[in-house]
Amino acid sequence: MKRNYASLKRYVTRRETADGKISLVFISTTLLLVLAACVYPAPVRAGETHSESSDVFGFDLDRGWLDPPVHSHFSKGGTPLIHSFRTEPAFTRRDFLFDYSFRNEKEGNVHEIEAEIEWPLSHRIGLIFEIPYVFVDTDDDGSVDGFGNFAVSPRLLLAEYERFLLAFGLEVETTTGETEGGIAEDEVSLSPSFSTWVDLGDWWTISAQSGFEYPVQSSDTRFFLRSALIHTFGSDEIQNSSHMDHDQNDGLSPGLFSLIMEADLALGLSGPEDGDWFAEGIVGISFDLSENADMRVGYQFPFSKSEQLYSGVTVGMIYHF
Repeated sequence: MKRNYASLKRYVTRRETADGKISLVFISTTLLLVLAACVYPAPVRAGETHSESSDVFGFDLDRGWLDPPVHSHFSKGGTPLIHSFRTEPAFTRRDFLFDYSFRNEKEGNVHEIEAEIEWPLSHRIGLIFEIPYVFVDTDDDGSVDGFGNFAVSPRLLLAEYERFLLAFGLEVETTTGETEGGIAEDEVSLSPSFSTWVDLGDWWTISAQSGFEYPVQSSDTRFFLRSALIHTFGSDEIQNSSHMDHDQNDGLSPGLFSLIMEADLALGLSGPEDGDWFAEGIVGISFDLSENADMRVGYQFPFSKSEQLYSGVTVGMIYHF
């Protein structure tokens, strides 16, 4: 999960001892990833143009579950599908994401490197795997670093229209065993959420995600809401031809770039953060280096007075394979 960290207290107050061994759940989910990659083939290439495609299934839950996945950079209507910074999208492509984030907070600095794989198993079913490595530098407690929690998230596409997508995801976070420094939590956390994608026209889109985070053992339940307004810029020739000439397997044209304006809200529902709310914003751009590679950079800033964040920067690459 692209977590909205309330403060470094989420690290420095979690310094519980552990045996350093990788948990059985972590090993099981890793084996599941390898098995899924071996059993399911790579996404097929679409053979229809967007203007001729009529295979959207709306809210019909009887279709598409066993259909082969289609690696798509464009919607059925020819609008670019752009991945925002924190909001998990309603679409699933075969992507590898590598992000670096720096956060300057009241109690110190946080550096995080995260690798993520998004892998579609069918037209409506996908799996997302995430693993972060975090460096924490606090004023009072010195520096610690280590792997954060490993996350696996099945994603189900519930509704598909030319201008609207709706998906459900259930993220399961499990410890990697490195809890001694307070980086990883020594418990399993469940985060059910719904994601939507809406095409507003003229290459303006909205992505939104809302859900809850439930730690299994502790009582630190949270509600979160994320949304991103995205506008993709391109030449008139590319935009005018997108609805007629782009196949779903077409890559994004090099030189296209997207403006991303994103908000991330978290509200504590129980535990030590009960009643506290935290809100952050990200303004950034995504730039298409090639048909299969994007680069993105964003500036992070606080919205709420109770937020511990001063400022931050995030930089990343997305490789479509």
